[in-house]
Amino acid sequence: MTRRTKPIFLVPEPSARDLAAPAKRRLTFSAEAERLTHARAPDEEGQVIAVARSRGGIGATMLAVNLAHQLAAQGVKKGQAPRRVGLIDLDLQFGMVAGFLDLDPSPALYDMARSGAVPDETFLDQSIQHSKDGLEVLCAPAAFAPLGALGADQVTELITLMQARCDYVVVDLPHALIDWVSPVLARASLMYLVTDLAVPSLQQARRLIDAYHEENLALEIEVVVNHQSRPLMRSRVQQEAAKALDRDLSHWLPDDPRAAKEAADRGVPLARIGGRSALSKAIAGLAKGRLAQSAARTN
Repeated sequence: MTRRTKPIFLVPEPSARDLAAPAKRRLTFSAEAERLTHARAPDEEGQVIAVARSRGGIGATMLAVNLAHQLAAQGVKKGQAPRRVGLIDLDLQFGMVAGFLDLDPSPALYDMARSGAVPDETFLDQSIQHSKDGLEVLCAPAAFAPLGALGADQVTELITLMQARCDYVVVDLPHALIDWVSPVLARASLMYLVTDLAVPSLQQARRLIDAYHEENLALEIEVVVNHQSRPLMRSRVQQEAAKALDRDLSHWLPDDPRAAKEAADRGVPLARIGGRSALSKAIAGLAKGRLAQSAARTN
């Protein structure tokens, strides 16, 4: 059988004209967010949790995958219906959710972008894969797709459909500001922004917080500090970091490269191989807090 070479599409470099008009792009981005904010999902629909990163390789996908697993697994008693959790990998060019869960990259988002079609239930039924732990996962494609190929209306409907079928929808965002991120921000009840405390990372995190709030002022953005254990006493550097981000640094993920690598290599969540690891426990605590807040809102 002849192996077909998959097409590769690269995003063109921005022109000088594009770079000279940031204000115009920002206005377009904000206008789209304002339009979508008026179409928010009702409270009974699934909660959308966005996961963003201050830089590449900071561990945002690791958090998205393991947070989704913990949201699905925690507090479900015997005989109860399992909690339905969706996981969407919107990093069209470098998405790694499939590898973290031993799933296949999906051409669904690539095909949707090329055709311009708005997704429906049939699209989801044919595109979603189920992890061994029952997560409903929409993986990124293997081919490089242009980030600008997706439309805001397509992403809006995709998020809406996932909310209708899941209790929680975790969205792994690309490390880019693009128009179709607006629907995610408009519907998200929470964003976890993953960073470390290196000065360049903090600078980028500050810029992202400002940009995301420009799209949705009400969006709750919580900073997750990766590769560092929760300190007993905050150092001057940590205090200055919290001040720079205007956020309480309440979420810390300790460095545990051995457990993280083994989980990634085996394509399973951390809890399946290192449930006692400090990293796994920290993410479990993050999920537990979110579930408790959700329960408090409904009571």
